Amino acid sequence: MYLDDHGPGWKAVPTDDPEVQDAASHAVKTIQQRSNSLAPYELLEILLAKAEVVEDSPKFDLLLKVKRGSKEEKLSVKVGKSDEGMFHLGDMNLCS
Repeated sequence: MYLDDHGPGWKAVPTDDPEVQDAASHAVKTIQQRSNSLAPYELLEILLAKAEVVEDSPKFDLLLKVKRGSKEEKLSVKVGKSDEGMFHLGDMNLCS
């Protein structure tokens, strides 16, 4: 991942980075589990990715384009990664 030489604060990171992709996938799966919608969420694209490292743990700020049924939505999500390597979804907001 591109956070090895990461200083303080949010930095843009490549959307095709494997760790960014994993964080986005986790966010979509978690949103689906919390949703009462019968239509599953599908990740279409990671539009923007930023990351910061806090106490050696990466956090991601992602803008995702998702599809639910025939409707496309943009979601802003924050995903953290624990020392054990587990992702957890923090904030999630629907963007207009």
